[in-house]
Amino acid sequence: MELMFEIAVSNLLSPMILFFLLGIIAVLVNSDLKVPTAFYSGYTMIILFTIGIKGGVELRSVSLFEMLPTIISAVVLSIIMLFITHFFVHRIFKFPFVDSLAIAAHYGSVSAVTFIAGQAFLDKAGIHYEAYMSAILVIMEGPAIILAIILYKMYLQKQGEIGTPSQTSLKHVFKEAFFGKSIFLLLGGIFIGMVADADGLLLIQPLFGDLFYGVLCIFLLHMGMIATQSLMKIKNIKFTTFLFAFIVPIIGGTLGVLTGHFIGLSVGGSMILGTLTGSASYIAAPAAIAQAMPKANSGLYLGSALGLTLPFNLIFGIPLYYWIATLLG
Repeated sequence: MELMFEIAVSNLLSPMILFFLLGIIAVLVNSDLKVPTAFYSGYTMIILFTIGIKGGVELRSVSLFEMLPTIISAVVLSIIMLFITHFFVHRIFKFPFVDSLAIAAHYGSVSAVTFIAGQAFLDKAGIHYEAYMSAILVIMEGPAIILAIILYKMYLQKQGEIGTPSQTSLKHVFKEAFFGKSIFLLLGGIFIGMVADADGLLLIQPLFGDLFYGVLCIFLLHMGMIATQSLMKIKNIKFTTFLFAFIVPIIGGTLGVLTGHFIGLSVGGSMILGTLTGSASYIAAPAAIAQAMPKANSGLYLGSALGLTLPFNLIFGIPLYYWIATLLG
């Protein structure tokens, strides 16, 4: 436990976490600090493209057969987390069915920024992890979102609510889940990383490499502001109401690490799989859920995923998942 505490303190003092905390403080003190919308869209593209390109380059030396156990495990974990989250939120914390399903979609999907923070943590410590984990991030983005929206469609039919075709058609569901901005950029980056020549990749290294962590810090500053604003919009908020935002990540992270150990991943790889499983989406999932499930309260799923689970994972979750991975050896 002493090692875990030391890791948590070290992680808390990283620039990424400090920028996130600064964003929270900016809102709490009512600062006039604002991030232009166009700038937000731009650095989101840079972050997602960079993750994809890096993953694509790494995939050049990995066979599909080598990845297969992790791919299967990732999809299964995503679906399991959807149902675990829905059970906790709906049955134990008594949230309405639709809100519970929307929240579950976010926790069954994954957070790219939490993934990057986990990678940065391992890189700083010089700990090896499997090169193809960026591809696993992409694979885990969609399954829970698709399944949640299919379940929502079934719920509407059961309730006798037809809904508009654009909200409930399977074509729309798959389009939003697999060709929404975040997944499209990640897949595009992976493709570029896999097929581009080495000299061409060197030319884009200054933007999609050297500036990456600086851009990420500005992104986290903005996320800290949005997270705090989302939580402040929720009326009659009680700490106990959102305890699931801390319980579910621990369950997911532990399941991910155990699964990684079982299928033979390295300590670093198991920790990354745990980090992904314990994270919650706030880019891909909100975009898809807002259109497909308009009755869901966006403040609840954004407030929990972005306002509570993201900072929890950045500060405490990542050190916890690494500690569990080291215990398993």
